[in-house]
Amino acid sequence: MIKNSFVTVFLLLVITSFFSFETYHILPASQIFELLVLLSFFFVAKRVSINAFIIFILSSVYIIYTLYVSLSFGVYPKDYFIAYKAFFYLIILSFFAGKELFSADFVCKAYRFLLFAFIIKYILWLLLATFKRPGLFYENNFELMFLLLFTIAVYRVLGKLKSLDLFLLVCVVFLSGSRSGILSLIAILTILYIKNFDLKTIIKLIMLSIIALGGAAVFISRLGDGGIESVDRFAFLQAFVFSVIDWGVLDFLTGSKPLTALPESVCQTFGFYKQLFSAGDPSKCYSVILHSYILRAIFDQGVLGLLFIFCAVAKLLAVSNVPPRALLAVMAILLINALSVSSISSVFAALGLIVVLATRYTKPEAIIEKVHI
Repeated sequence: MIKNSFVTVFLLLVITSFFSFETYHILPASQIFELLVLLSFFFVAKRVSINAFIIFILSSVYIIYTLYVSLSFGVYPKDYFIAYKAFFYLIILSFFAGKELFSADFVCKAYRFLLFAFIIKYILWLLLATFKRPGLFYENNFELMFLLLFTIAVYRVLGKLKSLDLFLLVCVVFLSGSRSGILSLIAILTILYIKNFDLKTIIKLIMLSIIALGGAAVFISRLGDGGIESVDRFAFLQAFVFSVIDWGVLDFLTGSKPLTALPESVCQTFGFYKQLFSAGDPSKCYSVILHSYILRAIFDQGVLGLLFIFCAVAKLLAVSNVPPRALLAVMAILLINALSVSSISSVFAALGLIVVLATRYTKPEAIIEKVHI
């Protein structure tokens, strides 16, 4: 049932994606994916492993406490949900840990289909659209995170990536122009493929160097004339520093009181992000406006909260017997994405993690012939 739901939703959204080159999608793809995650959760929310159950309990208790405090101080529910969405996802993901919902053959075929869909849409977008940041479903900083997590699921079952898949993946990431996507790609290829130092490793390092140079070129091309100060993430970092200038050690460890708005001057600085302002009070803005999930999590939940989220994800991956290199690659993707955008607080991370957690693992030699191209 879950596999069929995934196939139906992704086919629908891939096909309808090609109806528009002015907006990323004619349908609210992100909200549809949220519904897919919830629907899938309802189908698996019956049994949970003991290790995953601990994460479920801790996340639930934290949500109950922070929600009570937030509502006591008049915080609008939607604002709370956005700030603490990662903990809701941890609850959902805990029920997928250790499950076997997707066969190796299905994952490999679905991955190839998505790669072709991504590259065709990206090429057409660059040819036809006026805004040169292509997207299949949504802004590519988010959807590339999903595609890269899907890549780890394929690597997990095959023990490698097929040459065509790897070529298409590199092309998609570079066509996207996403700095976080390129950095994530370099990171996972280094983690997954650099194992021993021999002639093959030297060749791999040369290829990675070429990819890294391409990534550097993309980064420099997007700096503009203002240098590092012109990069929006630098402005968000400055706003974060201003917001926590009076914090002590305990504040950094536990974060602000649930849910604390950013200083008025910071909100005024980012007034052009009106869609990110409070749903209940348009004059207020919360940490979501800082974009980077690392900055958001430290402000709202503190360093301890941020560590809990990443450690919980790693634990769920371990429950699903994800190999160490693949696990490290997943964490690298989430961490790098968190430097830029929403990471684990995004539905695209949740979808990718569901695929990684719930893919049926088969020894590579047992399926290599079935997916060989």
